[in-house]
Amino acid sequence: MAPSSGGFGGPAMKRLNIGDAVHDGWTAFCRAPWSFVFFALLLTGVQILLQPLQEQVLRGARGETLGVLDWLLFLVAFTASLAVSCWGNVGMVRGAWRALAGERPTLGSLLRWDGPGFRRVFMAWIALSSLLSIPLLVVLAVLAGALGVAWLLERGGLQITDASLGLPLLLMGLLVILLLGLMLVALLYFGVNQQFISQIALLENRGAMATVQRGRSLVDPQWLLLLLLAVIKLLLLAVGLVTFGMGLMVAWPVTSCITTAAYRHLVKAEAG
Repeated sequence: MAPSSGGFGGPAMKRLNIGDAVHDGWTAFCRAPWSFVFFALLLTGVQILLQPLQEQVLRGARGETLGVLDWLLFLVAFTASLAVSCWGNVGMVRGAWRALAGERPTLGSLLRWDGPGFRRVFMAWIALSSLLSIPLLVVLAVLAGALGVAWLLERGGLQITDASLGLPLLLMGLLVILLLGLMLVALLYFGVNQQFISQIALLENRGAMATVQRGRSLVDPQWLLLLLLAVIKLLLLAVGLVTFGMGLMVAWPVTSCITTAAYRHLVKAEAG
C-alpha cells in the first residue's frame, strides 16, 4: 500500500492539476459511497455520544463545583474522542487510497483496526501540535508579562496612563499583536503544507518529525496551489455543514478522497 518514497522533486517537479485531483477523489468516493458515508455516520455518532461527558467541565465556567469524577470523565471522553478521530482518519485515508487504485473498500475494511498506522498518525499529530503550540506559548508568556506589570504598577499606586509608563506598556501591547499576527501566519502556513500529514504518516514509514518535514518538502514548492486546494476542501465541508449537517457525511469522505488523490499525484510527479 505504501507509495514509492523517491527523491524530493525540487523545481522540476510537475505541477499539481487540481482539477485532476478533484475528479480522481470524487471518482474514488463514487466507487464505494455507502461504505464511506456509513463510516462517517458511525464516527460522528460515537463523537456525539462522547460530547456530553466532555461538556461536563463547562459547568465550572458557570460557577458550579466540579468533582474529581467530573474531571476523570472529561479526560476519558477527550482521550476517546481523540482516538476515534485518529482511527477514523486512518480508515478514511486507507479506504481512499484503495479506491484510487480501483478497489471498492467495504465498511469492514474501513473499520479494521490498524495499530501501526494509528500510532504513526497519532504521533505525527502530536509532533505538529507541539510545533504549533510554541508561538502560542510565547504569546501567552508576553501577555502574562504585560498583565503582571500592570498589576504590579496598580499595587504600587501608579497609573498606567502616566507618560513614563504608557510607552513601555504600549510597546508590549504592540508586541503581543505582532506575535498574534505571526502565529496566525504560522497556522496558515502549516495548515496548508501539513494537509497530507495523515497520508504521509500512514503510507510512508517515517518518524513523527520526519513526517512533518516531509509535508513541507512535498507542499512548499507548490504552496499557493495547495492553498487553493485547501480552500476548495473547506468550501465543500462548509456546504456539507449548512445542509443540516447530513451533507457533512458526504463532504468529509469526499474531501478525504480528494486530499489522498492530490497526495498521490504529488508522489507520482516527484518520482518522475
